[in-house]
Amino acid sequence: MAGWARRTAGAAALLAASAALVGCGDDGDDSSTGDEQTGDSASSSAFVEQEGAEIRDAAATAMGDLESLRVSGEVAVDGEEVSIEIATSRGGDCSGTVGFGGADAEVLSVDGQTWFRPSEEFWRASAGPQADQIIEVVDGRWVVLGEDEGFAELCDLDQLLEELLEDTDEATTYETGEVTDVDGTEAVAVVSTDEDGESSTGYIAVEEPHHLLRIERTEGDEQGSVTFTDFDEPVEVEAPADDETVDLDSL
Repeated sequence: MAGWARRTAGAAALLAASAALVGCGDDGDDSSTGDEQTGDSASSSAFVEQEGAEIRDAAATAMGDLESLRVSGEVAVDGEEVSIEIATSRGGDCSGTVGFGGADAEVLSVDGQTWFRPSEEFWRASAGPQADQIIEVVDGRWVVLGEDEGFAELCDLDQLLEELLEDTDEATTYETGEVTDVDGTEAVAVVSTDEDGESSTGYIAVEEPHHLLRIERTEGDEQGSVTFTDFDEPVEVEAPADDETVDLDSL
């Protein structure tokens, strides 16, 4: 299972790349949001005409206020395609699915405890000659993962938002791009380029709150696209019953 967790952690790396787009910056003031708070068309126009770093700061403020969100997308990790669909909250609860190479696993986290329930395709791709034995033992139950690092990164909204809000490298530059539509919401693109010349593009809502709606990366090791939705929507999850779980480490 370690290989799967490593790939899952790789998917989380693209989420961390959002930090390059919406880090707090060094000035720490709110002057960048200024006139757009009136919400009319003139203020929207003023928002999209700001410098990329100012738009980034507005997104940092909006994302920092969140209690929950949904993350979905596809990321290339070690040449393999990893898909994620996770709803997560500041309380540490999360629910969703992670897919890899045609296999998938449901993920569930409640009160710091994490489980996953993989498909048979997952076990056959991950467990090698032990696959049949594990499939028989697991028998469709949730597998106890505890604080497994790869899955924990996807289920820890506090950690994700901390990465989003951390100060960014002074060498990173930000350029305001075009206004476009992201799943029915008007968004302005901000292209961040790091000191190695690798770029990511974030799409930030023009109207308040200025949430980061999508991030795309076409350069570097972890390429792909991740979308953020369901801002502050309740994440309602329930721990599986004891007879629905199995701890492979104890067997």
